[in-house]
Amino acid sequence: METSLERDLRQWRENRAREVDTMATLSSQLFAKSANGKPSAWQVPGGRRVSVKGQDVVVLAKRKRRLSS
Repeated sequence: METSLERDLRQWRENRAREVDTMATLSSQLFAKSANGKPSAWQVPGGRRVSVKGQDVVVLAKRKRRLSS
């Protein structure tokens, strides 16, 4: 018979494994090569291209700002 801690740990591990699989799938879709040889992230409508240390980078979201208190 499982204790509640063992059951919680098993559920946490299952959830964590699902999250890792989801992130791997999303990142592979994001950086998959398209027909023109560029990663598909370059065609994201909301993405903007910036240069960081000499490399072109696609920014997909704004940086989260801290709430002033």
